[in-house]
Amino acid sequence: MKVNIRRNYSKIPEIRKDIKKLIADIARMNVKKIKETANIRDDLGVDSLAAMEILAAIEKRLGIVIDEAKAFDVVTVKDLMDLVMFYLEKKRNNS
Repeated sequence: MKVNIRRNYSKIPEIRKDIKKLIADIARMNVKKIKETANIRDDLGVDSLAAMEILAAIEKRLGIVIDEAKAFDVVTVKDLMDLVMFYLEKKRNNS
């Protein structure tokens, strides 16, 4: 499902669920086990390669480009969601 930001920007809960689903698919785990407070590396077992896959999948699905330097600051699932929301807002403001 590709998210059209202009049309669906108000659907933030769905975007957050989509991010969790992407993490679950790449980490090969049940999406119900992914909590926003979970540490992506320690709690979910996501290594650096899988983390890059997650970022690439999010970028492709949402049509954004995330600065990799900022991605290094991501620790929890919530951090990732906040970063994605920042870039969605940036894209929306540039449209």
